[in-house]
Amino acid sequence: MRRTFQIAGMGLSGLLVNWGRTILTMLGIVIGVAAVVLLASLGNGIQKSISGQINDLGPNLITISPGTSGEQDGGDNGPFGAAAASTLTPEDARLVAGLPGVAAASSNVSTVAPVGQRTVSFSGVDPSYDEVRAVGLTAGRFVEGRGEIVLSQADARRLLDSGPDEAVGKTLSVGTPPEEVPERDPEQGSAQGPEQLPEQLPEGVPERLREQVSERLPQDAAPEQAQEPTQEPASEPVRKYEVVGVVEASEVEFGPPVPESSYMSTADALEIAGVETVGQIVVQAERAGAVDWAVDGIGREVRAAHDGARDFSVITQRELLSTFTEITDQLKIFLAGIAGISLLVGGIGVMNIMLVSVAERTREIGVRKALGATNADVLFQFLLEAVLLSLIGGVIGVAVGIAGSAVLPEILTDLPPAVVTANEVALAFGVSALIGVVFGVLPAYRSARLQPVEALRRE
Repeated sequence: MRRTFQIAGMGLSGLLVNWGRTILTMLGIVIGVAAVVLLASLGNGIQKSISGQINDLGPNLITISPGTSGEQDGGDNGPFGAAAASTLTPEDARLVAGLPGVAAASSNVSTVAPVGQRTVSFSGVDPSYDEVRAVGLTAGRFVEGRGEIVLSQADARRLLDSGPDEAVGKTLSVGTPPEEVPERDPEQGSAQGPEQLPEQLPEGVPERLREQVSERLPQDAAPEQAQEPTQEPASEPVRKYEVVGVVEASEVEFGPPVPESSYMSTADALEIAGVETVGQIVVQAERAGAVDWAVDGIGREVRAAHDGARDFSVITQRELLSTFTEITDQLKIFLAGIAGISLLVGGIGVMNIMLVSVAERTREIGVRKALGATNADVLFQFLLEAVLLSLIGGVIGVAVGIAGSAVLPEILTDLPPAVVTANEVALAFGVSALIGVVFGVLPAYRSARLQPVEALRRE
């Protein structure tokens, strides 16, 4: 044991003699380890943020979307199917709401409508939508029937110039008033009347012929003009809606801000959009344990209502979370692989510096062997120096990575808080030690094979 500590002390002193070169050698390891810890912690933060947002929707949430997913077709494409024309109807939503294991179900259809000189996006939903998604309201209540709307705070400000409390109870006109549609100038049509036609005849026409044309045109043209009805410009009829509530603004921890939505009844949205199908149906199961039971019933009953056609897909939160977790895991591996390249470069730097050190200390090796040092002693010394370089660089790199993962989200506010786990720290530290062993073997082996006489002969 004493001999081991003596050799370790000699290796450490060898590193301290050329401290400048030692620091530069460790720099590659420090950067590599710090990059691995930083990117892995940011990946964990992204995964936690996305998982939290999905879980906030509730583990009991089920979504019925148009088109079939790859899983339902026998493939393995996850819960995301190709876009397809919707065949879902409000009757399907009412059918699903009455199935066993289902607490509530609501249609959801998106539409846009003009309000004055602005265009507003609305989500047409059923009154039960509030039970499924738990819409937060800052004032008023949720939609309970036709002729009612719930505005987002942004729409309440820009359409009514009101705060949440003041907006509730006001009436909003949705549609384009006829007076705002551009009309044709009546004088433009009269300018092309029969009185102007003789003057539009080519030059050189005899005056007598012009008089004959003038006499005949009023009789022949008048019936034709009477048969052409005046076409009024098309305009969407104006509908009056009562504002019954204002949605509470939502905050997103990670990613771009989600635009706030305004709500109206499904029937009103379908009437404005001029369609009969809805975009999706959202379902709330009675409890988490009843999700699979409800999914089976939904698939069976809706397929029967569609004459056996499998033109819809049923997605649960578990499938959605599993897909996102798989994606973020692959992202973490990809980022760690990129950071691992810098660790590889740092390991090559350690090997090069140790080879230079062996060449510079050839006479020292010869003297030690002449005094009785074995090949194993010399091998252990130089291998220990390489491992110490990597371990010290790994410790500093872990500290830098943890500090960077705490500071970077504060600077880049769009990033979620990083999550540093012991697994990533231990992995980075272990890889740094492994690099010291792997890239230190060749220099240590070359130093151990030197013959004392040849080593003492070299300058």
